Amino acid sequence: MSFWLALPLAANVALAATAPPKTLSFDEAIGLSVTTPDVRGAERAVATKHALGARISGMTENPQIYVQPGFRVLPTPNQGVEIQASVTQSWNLAGLSSARKAAARVEEEELSAGARALALTQRLDAARAWIDLWAAERVLDVATREAALAGEFARLVEKAAQASAATKADAADARAYHAEARLGVIGAEGEVFERGLGLSRVIAAGVDPLGARGDLPVPVLPSGAGLRDAQKRAAMLPTVQQKAIAARVERAREAEERAARGTSLSVGVYVQRDSPGGLVGYGAVGLTLPAFDRGERERSVMAARAAQLEGETKREAANASADVAMGIHEVEHTQDIVDTLAGAILPALTEGLAARVRLFEAGEGTMLEVLTARRNVAAAQARLERARAANAWARVKLWLWLSAMDDGKKQEKAR
Repeated sequence: MSFWLALPLAANVALAATAPPKTLSFDEAIGLSVTTPDVRGAERAVATKHALGARISGMTENPQIYVQPGFRVLPTPNQGVEIQASVTQSWNLAGLSSARKAAARVEEEELSAGARALALTQRLDAARAWIDLWAAERVLDVATREAALAGEFARLVEKAAQASAATKADAADARAYHAEARLGVIGAEGEVFERGLGLSRVIAAGVDPLGARGDLPVPVLPSGAGLRDAQKRAAMLPTVQQKAIAARVERAREAEERAARGTSLSVGVYVQRDSPGGLVGYGAVGLTLPAFDRGERERSVMAARAAQLEGETKREAANASADVAMGIHEVEHTQDIVDTLAGAILPALTEGLAARVRLFEAGEGTMLEVLTARRNVAAAQARLERARAANAWARVKLWLWLSAMDDGKKQEKAR
């Protein structure tokens, strides 16, 4: 009896499982997350916008060439081919050229902020997917070891029952415990597959589930003062910057539309051939004044959208500050959970299991008490692995935010 009751809980006996075709480290997953088609497409959009924006002409109007051929019918002696031709060039006097270039620059900044926001989202999604997969694999390891121990446990109890050293009820409880442990393995295998496929989807790696290689990341975070300062810099996150720049885009487009409806000057030359041999030339000067239509219809939409975006920017900044504050709290909170599980709950449950085993061996305990204690220890081990993953995710999320804030500050200084 003492041999099978004293089986160590942490024995490394693994059940056969199909290994994933490919495994990734955390750094590899983060690196691949920004090579996905959507992120690359956003980067190409910025490059395309920049290339074409740099070629915007200082002239806002193209020259107009007008040709009108004809034939003089009367008087008969003067019959012959006639032609009228003119060349006209217009200049906007309301600053349309500079307004167009300014709007194009701000639109490029918006695309760039959007690309950075998308890249950050992809990094966060990949980090979360990898960490969740890591936790699922560790829980599967715990469930697999427990199932192996439960199987050995059930076989030994059966032998003991055959030798009248254990009751049939003990054997039934042991078989039920083994079946429950195998059910835990099935559930954990399903979660590993789901998490592996989720990681593959995030990094656009195909339809085969991936595996996690290596241990959890341990990013270095600033001290308490640095973390408090991060809440004040939350407006540097790309999502907030994208909203703010989107409002500037609408203001720039409104200014462009206003300039387009401003005063413009047209200068041209008019030439006419008059049969049989006459040639007449004219000069032409035109001035278009914004007397009635100043683009109020078009500008109203842009001005209203800008006002809306400015309000959304303030809300986004407030949300970002709250998210950073919550992220700081999550780091501390999850670390407390890990410390409590690893330093208090799991040692106490392990000690309790050992005591239950000794009481049972002395005939003062029941099989049900031993099985319950074993379940509690296995559940605490799985809970500890998930708590470690939750703490790693909280740290990585805050670390990625801080990196994005630093990048956003550099982008703002560059403008």
